[in-house]
Amino acid sequence: METSQAGARRREAVSGNTWSALSATGTGLIQGKSPRAILDLFGPQVSHRQKLELEAMKQVWFFTVDKVGKPRGGNNNDSYDDDNNNYIPVRKEQLHYRYEVQKMIGEGGQGLVLQCLDHKTKLLVAVKMLSLPLSSSTAARQRTELEVAKELQGKASDERYGVIRVLDMFQFRRHNCLVVELLKQSLYDVMRKGSIGRIYVRRLREHTRAILDFLLYAKGRGIVHADIKPDKILLTAAGKVRVTDFGFSFYLKHKTAQNVGGTLPYMAPELLLGYDVTCAADMWGLGCTLAELATGKVLFDSPAVEEHLPCCIEILGMPPKKMVDDAPNRTLFFDSEGLPDNLSKQRPPGSLPLHRALQGHHPQLVDFVNRCLQHHVYKRDGKDIELKEVGP
Repeated sequence: METSQAGARRREAVSGNTWSALSATGTGLIQGKSPRAILDLFGPQVSHRQKLELEAMKQVWFFTVDKVGKPRGGNNNDSYDDDNNNYIPVRKEQLHYRYEVQKMIGEGGQGLVLQCLDHKTKLLVAVKMLSLPLSSSTAARQRTELEVAKELQGKASDERYGVIRVLDMFQFRRHNCLVVELLKQSLYDVMRKGSIGRIYVRRLREHTRAILDFLLYAKGRGIVHADIKPDKILLTAAGKVRVTDFGFSFYLKHKTAQNVGGTLPYMAPELLLGYDVTCAADMWGLGCTLAELATGKVLFDSPAVEEHLPCCIEILGMPPKKMVDDAPNRTLFFDSEGLPDNLSKQRPPGSLPLHRALQGHHPQLVDFVNRCLQHHVYKRDGKDIELKEVGP
């Protein structure tokens, strides 16, 4: 969680300051020029760092000068980054000598998302600037995110499989950056703006089919998204689904323990219990997402990690005994008798059946969500990861 001071500095920088050496007319004159031409025009104003950056560029589409003696207030990365190693953007500054920062449209533990104008294509785009990778694990995670985003690109993969369209990747001031199509509305936004806080069944069915198309496509490429939830499902102007944000995604072929899983209320229990995870974790996320879109309420509204399993058990009942007994992290969540440590007496297992939690929705919807929310255990068997469903 970022400090309030760091967040305030970044918001002030994006909304209040304009650091530019060029007018709008002047900007147009330098588009497509060589770095040498830019240095000839603005040499005395260009910092040593910018000179080094320009020397690595082939063409310049947008240029602004970093004002010497005007630090951004950051404590890291030559004052460009805040205390959480996130870049402090400035409105109208350049990114990669091509993109003009307009405003921040998202922020979190993994970095920022900025709305920018691409001066090469004249299109508005979304640029995700990942946090500075100061550890090998963070660097590896970011490499995987970029690789997955690239791997899922293909001929018409956006229209056929609902994959967010990746437009560019680059590194700027040590930050990995991913440029994607700018889509301004997610399923969470649609739900929040609705008069009753939910999405009607016909639309819900269409969105479900589209998300399933994406998940089947990702599975075919050996990829787990691992953070399916309403605000990761974006909509085009025509209402078509685009799945975004691969910050928790991973390849099954890497065969490492994947105890990751994104956002707690949408997290499959096997992730917490320490099992290896496959694509069924995305189906769990889909089930949670559909339940929320149908009712306007989070299905498993877990306030903390230790409360998540009790929330699931209240609705779905106890997980299979074998699943509990064999769990690598069993002692973190269950006592010696196999009962959850934080099981509330006011919320016994199965006391809020799924059909009640879904507020009397159509039995087909209840059945589909129930099928998504099945318990699975994943064990290694030779070279392959085998999925074994465990019965009661």
